[in-house]
Amino acid sequence: MNNREKKLLLIFVVALAAGVLITGTKSYLTYLDNLRSELRAAEQDRKNYEDDDLYSDILERTVDDYQAMSLSSNQNHALASYKAWLIDLLEAELGLTDVRITNEPSRPVEDQYYRHTFGINFQSNLETLTDFLYRFETKKLLHRIKDLAISPSGYDELLVRVTIEAISLPEAEDEVDVAAIEHDPARVQASRDSYWASISNRNLFGLENKKPTFTAPPIDAIVGESTTRTLTASAGANEQSLQEVTYRLDEDSLPANFTASLAGNRLTVSSDKVGRYEFDIKVTDNGLPAKTITSTVAVTVSEKPIPPEPMPEPPKPPVFNVAQLAFFTSTVQINERIEVWIHRRDLGQMLKLPIGAKIEIGTVKGKIHDANQRYVTILTDENEILEVKAGKSLSTAVNITEQAESLLIP
Repeated sequence: MNNREKKLLLIFVVALAAGVLITGTKSYLTYLDNLRSELRAAEQDRKNYEDDDLYSDILERTVDDYQAMSLSSNQNHALASYKAWLIDLLEAELGLTDVRITNEPSRPVEDQYYRHTFGINFQSNLETLTDFLYRFETKKLLHRIKDLAISPSGYDELLVRVTIEAISLPEAEDEVDVAAIEHDPARVQASRDSYWASISNRNLFGLENKKPTFTAPPIDAIVGESTTRTLTASAGANEQSLQEVTYRLDEDSLPANFTASLAGNRLTVSSDKVGRYEFDIKVTDNGLPAKTITSTVAVTVSEKPIPPEPMPEPPKPPVFNVAQLAFFTSTVQINERIEVWIHRRDLGQMLKLPIGAKIEIGTVKGKIHDANQRYVTILTDENEILEVKAGKSLSTAVNITEQAESLLIP
């Protein structure tokens, strides 16, 4: 091997080594990248698992806390125990008299829990009322004051009406002693003194006026005809008995080819063209200051419907033939007197009819014409002969006259 061949061989070996090194390096870097990706995925899975576990733990603690604050799952016990606690709180602890407590029947709510509603009426001063509210709010129970109405009845005397809702969870204990449940000031984040300060410094009888509520009903009308609807609005929350509302039509919002008018709360609309029309109505209360709400009314005007075709009279129900329950049982001769015995199953009677006796049972009407042990014949009012076999009902009577006439017809 000469020098030239040796140089070529050396260059080839160096190139091969470099190629192997580069390929191995790329494979190693790819392997490291894959390891890093798997590590990041594993860390994310661990974090998700820890978050889910923490969330589940929070939910379990929340459910446990709610169950611990629930009334009895036994509805009768829940009503009795809660009502007894209210009586003890108002009369024994707060010293109130003439306390009236009522309750409504317990009601299930979406198969999730039971809601118990109580109404309380009593007379108190502001400080005692504050004590009641503070003890109520700090009681670790699933209950709330739904409505509280206060009106003055004299110097430092208030008439109080309270509506309370309390909850029973189905997984709670069967019997819960409401009186033994503790109070927790953290529920209101205040002491009794700060609670009293925040309430006593308020003007109880100068509440902010609330906006009225009004939801315009959709109206369907017939083209070319007037349609009238009664509108219903309400003053703000707890203001219905103190305020009145007035209605006003926004004339500028009326669309073309459409007319509307208001008389009190009676709205009348009409149009000579089919279509959908929208306009505004304003409702204003007489509070201080007065407040107004605007609602959009939608009216759909349609063509006059085509009256449906009259329905045919239904077929009359079939009339039951009593003759089906009357059976010719036998013929009896007593001293040359022949009697036809017919059993009326519908009456539980046995008729004993002589020859010539009139008979009227269901569709069979006439008189006994002749009889033997095998047949009885009946002459109808139309002078036709009916024949009934022994043991058969009168409804099986064969018209012998019709049979004979059919034989005579060529």
